[in-house]
Amino acid sequence: MENDTPEEWFKLAFDAEEPEEKIEYFDLILECETRDPVLWSDEALALIWNNKGIAYTFMGMYEESLECFERSLKSNKSDTDVWYNMGVALFNLRRFEESISCYSRILALDSRNDNAWINKGDVLAYTGRHREAIDCYSKVHKDIELDCKFAIVWNKKGLAYLDLGLYENAAECFSKVLSIDPEHADAIENMRIAMEETKMKNGLAVKAHSQFIRK
Repeated sequence: MENDTPEEWFKLAFDAEEPEEKIEYFDLILECETRDPVLWSDEALALIWNNKGIAYTFMGMYEESLECFERSLKSNKSDTDVWYNMGVALFNLRRFEESISCYSRILALDSRNDNAWINKGDVLAYTGRHREAIDCYSKVHKDIELDCKFAIVWNKKGLAYLDLGLYENAAECFSKVLSIDPEHADAIENMRIAMEETKMKNGLAVKAHSQFIRK
């Protein structure tokens, strides 16, 4: 390794398949005292810290990945990719409010960042804040409602409606998924549940109404 350069280590890290190996090369770059300052600016080193954090994330070492992302942001607080990666790490550490804040930070910089809307919605849904989650998912639908890649977002929105007991709204969402991807297995099952719950709900309403009239 002593004859290698930071530039070569970066290429080796990029080509490495195992995250542990990537981290070894990133550490060599970060610890190198003879780096060319023109090539290895603060922004370039921020990229190394971000990639090192991603490698730790793949290993499930979220505390370590979080430290790397924090180091990266010291050089560039406007890097939405790093804020996104930090949000993922914080979620896995069950630091949900901080995770939501990361996605909110991204959206303050780029209000059309679909991935941030989706992940923010996912964290909100996971913590039981379904109406707020629906609001996030709805921001995504405005521009990409016919994109097969995002049929899953309609499914997420439908699940949030299911959790709120709004079965007809849920069924509309699952119908949207199936109009985009008729073979979407989760949406097919979720549609069945929504329809059954709607039928049961309407049946109970009719029964209650009939009893009221008889009285």
